[in-house]
Amino acid sequence: MKQLARRDALQAVVGLAAAAAVGTVAGRHGSAHARTALDAVPETADAVVHADVDALRRDGGMRTMATAALQQRRQYVSAEPNGYRDVDALLSDVEADLDTDPSKVHRATVFGDVGGDGDDLFGGYAGVVFRAELSADDVKSGIENLDDIDLSKIEKSGTVVYEPETDGGPWVGALDADRVVVGTEAAVSDAVDVASGETAAVGDPLRGAYGESREAPVRFASRLPGPSRNAAVPTAVNAGGRSVDITPLDHVTTLAGAVYRDDDVRGLETTLSAADPVAANDVARVVRRLRDRVESELRDRELADIVGDIAVDRDGATVTTSVSRTVDELETLVEDGGASY
Repeated sequence: MKQLARRDALQAVVGLAAAAAVGTVAGRHGSAHARTALDAVPETADAVVHADVDALRRDGGMRTMATAALQQRRQYVSAEPNGYRDVDALLSDVEADLDTDPSKVHRATVFGDVGGDGDDLFGGYAGVVFRAELSADDVKSGIENLDDIDLSKIEKSGTVVYEPETDGGPWVGALDADRVVVGTEAAVSDAVDVASGETAAVGDPLRGAYGESREAPVRFASRLPGPSRNAAVPTAVNAGGRSVDITPLDHVTTLAGAVYRDDDVRGLETTLSAADPVAANDVARVVRRLRDRVESELRDRELADIVGDIAVDRDGATVTTSVSRTVDELETLVEDGGASY
């Protein structure tokens, strides 16, 4: 399971959240399901993405909008140039790495930390909780078959955990009848402790930001690493030959959002919460300039048009962005060959 074992794979998945830096949002819609999605995420995590894999698998419009988010994120996080270019590749890796019938994987909740020391944007803490028709032993066998890695069975907090016999390999833990966690040692250990009730699940401000996002097949929330405090995040980017100072993003406390569907509309939406209205005004200006940069640099014209149509608004200390397309419009985009990634 090399893709899930390596930190850059988690970075790619969390890209759905990091895309919020130049992403999208239309409003806040609290959900009673937020606790269910986050109840295995440890309190030490400060980034989470929850995906309804079933919905993404069967909805081409959803995949196109999520791909737009990944493309935006690739333009912003220049420190991670090898991230996924589209959601289909992301889902393919997740499903292939489990070495199983893709229809058996129903939900995935990715969690990790951001803003590591030095030039490492994501510190070595990463996990993904799968809700699937799979046991921890099934996942362990798939990893061993694909990556030629041996995992040893141990016990922790009264449940089964599999430890890799080589450094850097993925750990696997059983949470309950239909949930398995895969990731780094610390992430798997923490998730097992949360599931057993020994430690607390993630709380505010991450839980609050996630809970106020629109209920949707893909939802995300994160602390945004400040450019001035993290060497892995550039303090400026080039846009049309001019440098754009992005240090105002230092003052963003959380970001959250969703890739949603509403009847025949599919959309992206994101909320960035700033320290105060003055900071939010500066954040909005940066986001608009980053949006324009992404639009100008995407090779596919139709995908660039989606990015270019992102609306950026400020209300008090909150910056919201949003974009949407009808299913027919998105199907035309896919049928015409999709984005040139």
